[in-house]
Amino acid sequence: MKNAVKNYFSRVLAGCTKWQLVYWWILRGLMIFAFIDTLVNGKEYNGSNPVIQIFANFVGMFAYEIVQLFPENNRFRLFSSSFQNITALGFLLGSFGGAYLNLYYLLPGYDKALHALGTAEAVYIGYEYISATQLKLKKTCPHQIATLGALGFGFILSSAWELFEFTYDQVAGGDAQHWNYDLAVSSAPANGDPSKVFHLIPLTPEMLEMGRFALMDTMEDIILNFIGGLIMYAILCAFPYRHRGKNDVNARILRETQAQEKKQNA
Repeated sequence: MKNAVKNYFSRVLAGCTKWQLVYWWILRGLMIFAFIDTLVNGKEYNGSNPVIQIFANFVGMFAYEIVQLFPENNRFRLFSSSFQNITALGFLLGSFGGAYLNLYYLLPGYDKALHALGTAEAVYIGYEYISATQLKLKKTCPHQIATLGALGFGFILSSAWELFEFTYDQVAGGDAQHWNYDLAVSSAPANGDPSKVFHLIPLTPEMLEMGRFALMDTMEDIILNFIGGLIMYAILCAFPYRHRGKNDVNARILRETQAQEKKQNA
């Protein structure tokens, strides 16, 4: 048991850099502060205490450490530590920025910006997933195919989120899609301005009278999802970090395959 724990921590530390650890723990420290302050002072967001959301997202900040507990050949364990650089930031901006600091209602377009970041994050994770799958199956492929698959992966996840919001509102009577303007206004925190959530395309009284409020909210989300996904796709096409240099999964697969063949022929 002692050796297993030692091997685990050695594996985690060997897979990341010192600057990553510092970066992760700065973000985690902010979440710990938000969790304690919310728990002690009972701050509310949309009429409820966001302490569970903050705690859940705090746990999500340890995704890299968690997947290192998986079996050795599990593809999630084959993710590089870099994926947590962006996922930890996403969790922080959603819980610390959105729920704790109430930036959804204080900063114009904050919710829409997070939609763009969320899809960019999904494309990034898709690239890691495809690269890890290559390592698991020992199959090489050009980075152009991996990044294109990552783009599709990201769009699938962003669409799944919109489906979740729709289902949640239909089944649980929520307001995730802001299908009713009066309901959105009534659920906004006392110090918040609900109109700032929809700042990307300004709402007019005529639009509200025509009942286009819910459609605009959903379409603005989709527009930002599309933009964020394409930006990350372009970045990965220019810098396919898992298909070049010392992190080249194709080169690693070829080395491991050749070593295995030599061992079998010996």
